[in-house]
Amino acid sequence: MPDELKPVVNAPQRSDAPVPSPAAKRQTKPRKPAAARRAGTVPKRKKPSVWRRIAMVLLSIGTIVSAVGLIAACFGGNLSPSAYRGICLMVMTLPAWLILMTVFTILDLLWCRRILPLCVLVYIACAAGIWEFMPLNLRRPSLDKAAEHRQFTFLTYNITNFTDLTDRYPGDINPTISNILKINADVVNLQEAVVLTPAKKIRLGQAQIDSLHRAYPYIIMYGKSQMLMSKYPAEAIHIGDPEKNQGEIAVFRLNIEGEKVTLFDVHLKSYHLTDGDKELFKDVTDIKKDVDNEKGIKSTITDVKSQLLSKVQSAAEYRERDARRLGRLIERYGGPNVIVAGDFNDVPGCFTLRHLADFNLRQVYSDIGFGPMITFNRDRFYFRIDHVLYRGDLKPLRMRRGSSLASDHYPLLVRFALTYTSDNH
Repeated sequence: MPDELKPVVNAPQRSDAPVPSPAAKRQTKPRKPAAARRAGTVPKRKKPSVWRRIAMVLLSIGTIVSAVGLIAACFGGNLSPSAYRGICLMVMTLPAWLILMTVFTILDLLWCRRILPLCVLVYIACAAGIWEFMPLNLRRPSLDKAAEHRQFTFLTYNITNFTDLTDRYPGDINPTISNILKINADVVNLQEAVVLTPAKKIRLGQAQIDSLHRAYPYIIMYGKSQMLMSKYPAEAIHIGDPEKNQGEIAVFRLNIEGEKVTLFDVHLKSYHLTDGDKELFKDVTDIKKDVDNEKGIKSTITDVKSQLLSKVQSAAEYRERDARRLGRLIERYGGPNVIVAGDFNDVPGCFTLRHLADFNLRQVYSDIGFGPMITFNRDRFYFRIDHVLYRGDLKPLRMRRGSSLASDHYPLLVRFALTYTSDNH
């Protein structure tokens, strides 16, 4: 039979024939009609309930408000308190904004994850300000490596005129002087001091005064209330009496084993709160119901504005002028090795500290501290308002806060190393 007349037989498929890819299969897969989807054969996403949507909106609003507040608190110190009225209050309330932001971040993680990228960006932007408030230095400088350097200890302390605010005088002697002698720092930087003369009211006797003079050959009273006690040779650099409503800035020159260190003892403008102001602050922080019952919420807010907020704003403006004056003095008298320490009456991130950073001054606690610290211990004003800054061939090794409650400030003790010899030669 001729080939063209033979019946056609389906030949078996060759094994090397191309196999359609999974993507091609998906493309050729027929879609289910819309009617089938409407019939319920294709599952639908469940719409969130009305209450859940309301909660998400509220969480978003709360997160945005907290983010704006935290940013203002962290960057507010870069702005002039006199030009931007009220910004100092934002800086003071940084802990509250940080807690609020943390709470909303946790809630967003549970119920509103779409806004989490904003939280991350805010934390990144505010990292430096948060670190200034509560540094997390897990490792401190090695004391073994620093052993080859010359070292000295430095104490700064607002002593409220050597008075014991707890009115306890164990052994009928002055507890503040006993504490200073016990700490035995090489250099003691004091604010609100008085001339060392016997005073029965504060149990200050001649024996304790003699002990101080034996421990510290160089005791210098500067102005009315600032004092330096040093085991190293020291002298005061007299600039003149401060003007009215200005903070006190004392300048001393220390000779520490041949190295000159300029010390600026600062006591900047305080809030000058009265007992009534402090009582009002306690009432507000207690959220007492009797305040609302007696005077009403509006009256309480008015009192807070007139008695507290106006004084805080006014003091911040005075401290701004003090900060600029301090900067000029540092330029004139500072030299390479500088310590600025004392009662700043202001919190981390404030205008004064940010302004001093322009003079290459670093904060000791930010460099070696861990967590938040409180240096004021009265009337629920739990803030860190005492600071130590440095520059030059000085390296802080340790910083410790004392626990004495004789004054309304805690003492701060810093161990410094002089790195000039081994690092620069």
